[in-house]
Amino acid sequence: MNPEELPLRDIHLPAPVGWWPLAPGWWLLAGLMLAVIIWLFWRWQQQRRSEQGLELALSELERLQGRHGKNTKELLQELSVLLRRIAMTQYGRQAVSGLTGDAWVKFLDDKAGKPLFSGKLAHLLTEIPYRPETQAETTALLQAIRQWIKLQRGKSHV
Repeated sequence: MNPEELPLRDIHLPAPVGWWPLAPGWWLLAGLMLAVIIWLFWRWQQQRRSEQGLELALSELERLQGRHGKNTKELLQELSVLLRRIAMTQYGRQAVSGLTGDAWVKFLDDKAGKPLFSGKLAHLLTEIPYRPETQAETTALLQAIRQWIKLQRGKSHV
């Protein structure tokens, strides 16, 4: 046969590689991205709940202040309970529940990043609520508690 008469066909290219099914690396990347998105959403929800809780704590502080007026013993007892509830919510029961006296005041000051309660205010939290009928000036303590609550924003550690 003559080479000019041979029935030659054109070069056939293979079919293009499809994008489906995905390679295992893409599945891992998709799973990792999904996990990161879920974790970020969870952290955002947790932060939002913490912020709402702190806003409720501030309103509770105002309510206590208005409700007790001149009865400082009951006010100091409820303020101590409120502080402990906020601290347990923010930092966990394990870190807070066993703290009393100077250790409790030191914990509050450490979490505020400055000495809010040490000194004159320490005895208002640790001693006065447990004494028989006493009167004390609570304005500075209320201001310190309000400032401590505001400093806790963005510090959720649970």
